[in-house]
Amino acid sequence: MSDEFEKRLKVVYGAGGDRQRLDDAYSNWAGSYDVDLWASGNPHPAIVNGMVGRNVPDFNARILDAGCGTGLVGQILYQMGYRNLDGLDASDGMLDVARAKGCYQNLYRLLLGERIDLEPSSYDAVIASGVLTEGHAPPESLDGLLTLAKSGAPIIFSISRIAFEEGGFGEKMHALDAARAWDLVQQTEPFRTFPFSDEYADLRHWVCVYRKRG
Repeated sequence: MSDEFEKRLKVVYGAGGDRQRLDDAYSNWAGSYDVDLWASGNPHPAIVNGMVGRNVPDFNARILDAGCGTGLVGQILYQMGYRNLDGLDASDGMLDVARAKGCYQNLYRLLLGERIDLEPSSYDAVIASGVLTEGHAPPESLDGLLTLAKSGAPIIFSISRIAFEEGGFGEKMHALDAARAWDLVQQTEPFRTFPFSDEYADLRHWVCVYRKRG
């Protein structure tokens, strides 16, 4: 993996949750992000799209790609036949790249959080790939994503080990279990997020599929 990519990762993970620093870092990275991510061996897009194909049989389903970035996942979904896609992200630069791909019906510059300024219960599926990680989104983002999903809709997301164990996501997910807000459908084994990286080789994610209760 290139030294430049390692530097980009260091800036992103070193933002410490500072929203402006993080947004600026991603906007500055947007032009080369796709090339860098594919070259990094990051399996998020493939796994998340596989889970969508397994759990969303209707190609006309309205799907929200939350934290869509440059539209890596949305572009693959579009090629798979899904046409009713919306995306949201906090970075203008990332959204510009996603918009140029022409695979989204609507793109929104919005933050993930407990409340997301979109119509509640309006999506047949909600996905979040690579965004529920260190310093990127609060645990309450799961509440916001659930609010946007229709009853019975799958919520498909990747979660980093550090976010789960140290960032409050583990507690939030257990609380949603206890509240019977959702049901676990499937969870992958943890995988190396950047398998070709020297500095970030130990970073682990996994992908979860939950279904919103009525």
